[in-house]
Amino acid sequence: MAFAPISPLTIDGLPKFLSMTYHHFINWAIYTFAELGLADRLIHAQLDTGLTIEEIVNNDKQKWNNDLLKRILNVCVYGGIVKLINDDKHFILTESGQMMTSDHPSHVRDLIRFMFGSVLTNASLQFHKIVYNQTDDKVDSFDMFTLLNKCNDKEFLSIYNGAMTTMSIEAGIKLVDGIDFSRFKTIVDLGGNRGTFLAQILKKYSNIQYGIVFDLSPIINEVNNGEEFISREVSNDKWGFISGDMLDFATIPLADAYILKHILHGFNDNKCLKVLSSIRQANENKKNSLITIFIVEHIIFPEGATSNWQTYGLDMAMAILTDNARERTQYEYEDLLNKTGWKFIKLYPIQAPNSVIEAQFYC
Repeated sequence: MAFAPISPLTIDGLPKFLSMTYHHFINWAIYTFAELGLADRLIHAQLDTGLTIEEIVNNDKQKWNNDLLKRILNVCVYGGIVKLINDDKHFILTESGQMMTSDHPSHVRDLIRFMFGSVLTNASLQFHKIVYNQTDDKVDSFDMFTLLNKCNDKEFLSIYNGAMTTMSIEAGIKLVDGIDFSRFKTIVDLGGNRGTFLAQILKKYSNIQYGIVFDLSPIINEVNNGEEFISREVSNDKWGFISGDMLDFATIPLADAYILKHILHGFNDNKCLKVLSSIRQANENKKNSLITIFIVEHIIFPEGATSNWQTYGLDMAMAILTDNARERTQYEYEDLLNKTGWKFIKLYPIQAPNSVIEAQFYC
């Protein structure tokens, strides 16, 4: 039975499950397209003539299976990544496909390689065993943060960092516009990766004196060139990178405000309590100071909220990636804050799809 290429989320009955299957097949092709770096080859195509398979592989003819490559591109036509030009043999990138080049600032290629790559895929295939408590040695819960802290694979770190950048770009502008950060002189972005979100903040609020990206040493070593700040023309004397562990308060820099973007959802409740306590401990010697934190997450809202389908989807990813990690409701975050001495101030229900919780404590 043929049917239009429609999202399985919006239809019912047998077509829902068939659509789910066909979408999955298309995802295979798009992942392969990203892994092979095909956008980097097609970006040179003339828009009025395109490139044939032979022209795409160019001098690497012996390494490629041209038949399979043609079939992958045929699928990517329906994925909106490439399109045919003039006939069924010449291809060019679509506007979306151009975002999959290796040097595109969106880092979409990294996102696809990370989300559909072997690390997450292999972990997801074990998830049903974890749910059913088949906890033999081969089915231990996956721990992304342990992997990152010990990772020596520079390519994987680069892919991961790029994917996190994509996630920050997606919602950053709405989040920056929705909150007044001009109140602060210094801001630390805990687990800030490349510093995309912090760079967006410093770009908009020029009165902020200094911003620090704080992350694990393997990540900082890969991303401390500051390209996110430089590309936004943020002065070099207004930002810096520091490595450490947010579970170790002695490594956390002092600041007026701290950002926890996509951090607490990666921890179980006990580790969340440790992180929130660490920030307080890092500032315990400051006198007469108000410290503010911003928790930026996919908040679970009451039924019917626009962003809930994304939030619950990401909740599954966190369950697969990290032991007992989860997305939370506003009240679950309030409970964590209360237990660690923070005062809940406000929820910003931005749903970009992230929303923001502001909390404070007075030294």
